[in-house]
Amino acid sequence: MKLRKSLPEINRLSIVSAAIILAFGLTQLVSFPAQQISFGLIGILIEFTLDFNTVVTILTVMLAAAGMHWLILSHPDHDQYQAWWEYVRHWIVPVMTAIVIGVALNEFAGESYWWVIFLMGSLGLIAVFIAEFNVVAADSFQHPLAAIGLTGLSFALFLLLSIAVYSAGMRLYIRIPLLGVGAMMVISRSLYLRLGKWHTLWSLIGSLIVSEIAVGFHYLPLSPTQFGLMLVGAAYALTGIVSGIEEARKGLAFWGEPLAMLALTVLVGLV
Repeated sequence: MKLRKSLPEINRLSIVSAAIILAFGLTQLVSFPAQQISFGLIGILIEFTLDFNTVVTILTVMLAAAGMHWLILSHPDHDQYQAWWEYVRHWIVPVMTAIVIGVALNEFAGESYWWVIFLMGSLGLIAVFIAEFNVVAADSFQHPLAAIGLTGLSFALFLLLSIAVYSAGMRLYIRIPLLGVGAMMVISRSLYLRLGKWHTLWSLIGSLIVSEIAVGFHYLPLSPTQFGLMLVGAAYALTGIVSGIEEARKGLAFWGEPLAMLALTVLVGLV
């Protein structure tokens, strides 16, 4: 019975997961000529390519949000939500998962690594759906473990997104919005899981700081992995600092976690 309560309705989970996985799988079978789109914005020429992979990624992002909403509706405690926007917090990590999978698959299209990313991404997506389902009821015994898992998955996804974006060699004006939005999603969701409420201003500030760091790293001779680790370390440290401020920690309790994580990611990146 406890296992059943910790899992979404199996038919809904199967339908949602299969639809998204099938959409990503079609990128190996279906394609159309890429369309080059360009336009001017405040004197800056912006160009990007619209291809089948990009369209599929956009569609899977919407499927992930709608699918997560549908899964939450099968939770016994979903009546606690009085309006649709209260469900939004459960969309963040699934949406980010779809973005990361889409960007990574597009980067490794036609290579053997594509299948590895496809398999791992599919399993990760299902894990995210199950974890989000388990944090609906804050008083359930599954909630703490699911919250820890979601936080870890969020930062792992941001790491993969950073590596994929850096490896793809995207222009800076495309790279920074992607990383900035990704950082804001990770920081805001992590803060909500830690503190139990939204901290929109702190999330925006953290996203801007991570974006500024990404701009500086753009001109340094870093590998994609080093780039990703540095950004993840900064994002996690900022999350820890905000949590410390909100919880009125002092001394080592305030600085210990963010500095330790930042030092660890920098050390691993350098080694």
